[in-house]
Amino acid sequence: MVSSLNLRQKKNPFQLKVILLGLIFLFFSGGPNSGLTYLPNAEAGFFSNDLELLEEVVDLVGDKYVYAPDYKKMFMSSIDRMIMDIADKNISLKNESTGQSISILDKSIRYTFSYNRENSLENFKKVYYFLLEESEKKLSKKTLEIAAVTGLVNSLDPYSKYMDAGSFKKSMSETEGIYGGLGMVITMKDKRLHVVKTIKNSPAQRAGIKPDDIFEKINGIAIKKSQVSELADKLRGKPGTKVTITLSRPSEKKEYSYTLNREIISIETVEYQTLKNNVGSIKITSFSKKTNDQLKKVLIIAKQDKVKGFILDLRNNPGGLLDQSVKIASHFLYHNRLVVYTQGREPADRHKYRAKYQNSLHSTPVVILINQHSASAAEIVAGALRDSGKALIIGENSYGKGTVQTIFRTSDGSGLRLTTSKYFTPSGTDITSQGIVPEIFISQDHIPENRIKVSGQSNNNLFQKNTSPTIKLKETQIKKFVARNQSAALKTPDPTFTFAKILMENVSVANKKTTLEKARALAANIHY
Repeated sequence: MVSSLNLRQKKNPFQLKVILLGLIFLFFSGGPNSGLTYLPNAEAGFFSNDLELLEEVVDLVGDKYVYAPDYKKMFMSSIDRMIMDIADKNISLKNESTGQSISILDKSIRYTFSYNRENSLENFKKVYYFLLEESEKKLSKKTLEIAAVTGLVNSLDPYSKYMDAGSFKKSMSETEGIYGGLGMVITMKDKRLHVVKTIKNSPAQRAGIKPDDIFEKINGIAIKKSQVSELADKLRGKPGTKVTITLSRPSEKKEYSYTLNREIISIETVEYQTLKNNVGSIKITSFSKKTNDQLKKVLIIAKQDKVKGFILDLRNNPGGLLDQSVKIASHFLYHNRLVVYTQGREPADRHKYRAKYQNSLHSTPVVILINQHSASAAEIVAGALRDSGKALIIGENSYGKGTVQTIFRTSDGSGLRLTTSKYFTPSGTDITSQGIVPEIFISQDHIPENRIKVSGQSNNNLFQKNTSPTIKLKETQIKKFVARNQSAALKTPDPTFTFAKILMENVSVANKKTTLEKARALAANIHY
């Protein structure tokens, strides 16, 4: 997906490039498209050995970042982070109309950044050595450089991140679907860190941690403006070691403290059940390296059970590997049909991914369940099947993460996770921020009105041409319907799933128009 680097080469080191999608787990969710690609590594020759890593990262951002780099913003953020890590009350920073200045007691330095890379690098060099001279007793050269790199990368977007050697190693092992941690998926929402879900039989699940719990403290230290990835790093650790977390639960207006032992978490990403009336329920919790293999096994069971239609549940799925999302979608599409395409900074960076399998389930009806925590790879699957005209989307608006990240291994063994492209559904929909809007919106009674996006909004890019108006239902309406029609469905704490089940029991054709007509008839009975 990404062209080879046009950078100066060292003799021995190499660069690891990994393409990924997804939100952040307590393990890092993301990984290669089909394997790992090793490329020649960049040599840092602009600075002395002190700043080789920084120059290497600047080269990568300049060459591979999805947007044209804002060097002024990058280097100002880099300096801010160095000053924060030095933590010296004698340091003062001033922003003036003609530039910036840093003062340390009776010493000061003035500098001006521009949008020109070389000019900004030269000015940054002066500031770096000024701060290094004044902070050598507090920070080593390497520590100060890492602070500079961290600040620079954090200025790009919420998904780009610098990883030290230890974090990089962990992120690579976690793409295999096994990690050491607590067993939670977390995300940033309303500027707070929330639990999305817990992994089955994990320390978090056994302790009673629930979705929508909010992180307040780790080992007694309050969490303030922490990035998701930084929190994940604090919670991960050697299996058998302990960590104490404090969570608030808005529904109960209480705080809970848990001391948990870290464990090796093995993830089963596909859950399957054959329901009554030959309906198959497939729940995919994330897209790891093993997901497609797991799906193949359950599809064999479904064939043996003569399943006539599927409920594909992608709720609370934060994403994962790009190649896995393409393979999963391929099972339900005509061979060679477009699944997704990505676009980088240059038109030549456009890459198309098509359905892979000759013998697919393209004629089998499917409905897809999504919610606000369905992101990235999950959105690719939902978008591909929606645009194919065969799958109906039910639930809430998805998360809206329409970017692709690539992991690069740097010369010192650390890593850089960098946003390198955007992805689009087959119809050309950019779901960034807006998410995928379901044809049937099922809301909780307390859901904020701004979470509901319908076809009347100004952003027409959210919808395919000729998309039918969204049907809106509330969970309580479905519960009342089930209570009145015991024969229609079993009692369930999951009204969205119940609606999908009733619908699939009455659909035999893989056609969205037909399925939507059935859904309208069902919704008319529910609205009373």
